[in-house]
Amino acid sequence: MRLLVPTNWDPALIEPLSRLEAGIELYGVLATSLIGTGGSSPDNVDMVQGQAEEYVKRAHAAGLRFDYLLNAPSMSNMEWDENTHRELLEHLEWISSIDVDSVTVTIPYLVELIKRQFPRLKIRISTIAHVNSVARARFFELLGADSINLDFNVNRDFKTLEAIRSAVSCEIIILANNLCLYQCPYEYYHHDGLGHASQSYNPVNGCYVDYCTIRCTLDRLRDVSQNLKCRWVRPEDLQAYEGIGIEVFKISGRAMSSERILNAAAAYSSGHYQGNLHDILNVLTPKIGFINAGLPGLQSHTVAPPPKLHIDNQALEGFVDFFRKQNCLSECHRCDYCRKMADKVIQFDRNEVDQYVAMLTEVLHSLSGSSMFEAEAGASKHLP
Repeated sequence: MRLLVPTNWDPALIEPLSRLEAGIELYGVLATSLIGTGGSSPDNVDMVQGQAEEYVKRAHAAGLRFDYLLNAPSMSNMEWDENTHRELLEHLEWISSIDVDSVTVTIPYLVELIKRQFPRLKIRISTIAHVNSVARARFFELLGADSINLDFNVNRDFKTLEAIRSAVSCEIIILANNLCLYQCPYEYYHHDGLGHASQSYNPVNGCYVDYCTIRCTLDRLRDVSQNLKCRWVRPEDLQAYEGIGIEVFKISGRAMSSERILNAAAAYSSGHYQGNLHDILNVLTPKIGFINAGLPGLQSHTVAPPPKLHIDNQALEGFVDFFRKQNCLSECHRCDYCRKMADKVIQFDRNEVDQYVAMLTEVLHSLSGSSMFEAEAGASKHLP
């Protein structure tokens, strides 16, 4: 078994990760780059290229491989602009020169470009590419993929997983601790917004409001059974995937604290976790602010971390077995399995949750009413 583990660029992660039982590979990206990234980056980390190069060297010295993320879902067609295209090639040349082992890509064109001009780099397809069928997996393998992060929505669709595994020869990866909603309606918008905000040429200079995380968090707190419908995989259930030939698992959470990253990595490496499953899942905190400079007139707001749920991991023994025969895609609306299980295994403070829901609801009202854009008291309640 191998684990792909996120880095928040903390050097203190390297040594303890190198001692884990599973084979470990780190992955990360600078907060702002030419291609950008479709996921949340750590706060208050201002890495430059020279520091990233040194970090990769330290990881290699500890026996850890390194994957660099190039996984924004779109470059706003800037890849076809001559000047930006030159910068793109220079950026890829730098990535190759610092000896990263692989790159994670979403855009099909970049797969072909990297395969032809930077053949030393192994190519991994991002989960943002939504590879959720045999047809898509075979397409990306023929395009040049060495490994594929599957769409997390198929994590409990064992029939599809088995079919994909038997249809391609490249490496298949499961995202293990993701807490995104099942069939999340905000997912495409979320990755697209993060991707554009993290791109160095973006015209709004990193302005970003995390509407999608606000909405997702609100949905999961209003109906806590959504936390079980999310397609995470318990450490104890990795063996179910190994049994069908999938042996590489990815831990999400580049914005998590070092303690939380190490805790999750240790749990999945050992295949056991005693306690609150919520502690090793990638729980996002809604953000309203800027990745770079931001736009004038948009107020910056700090949203407190969401209330902590207690999900009894031991009480979930056998939980995954239900999904071996269930077709959630077509039958979720008339199935109450996750709701009944949630009543048994999830505990939370009702008052704390209700207060947080009320706060997020107020934030959403300020967004839909455009009051977030009032730079000064007494400004018009409507945008011109």
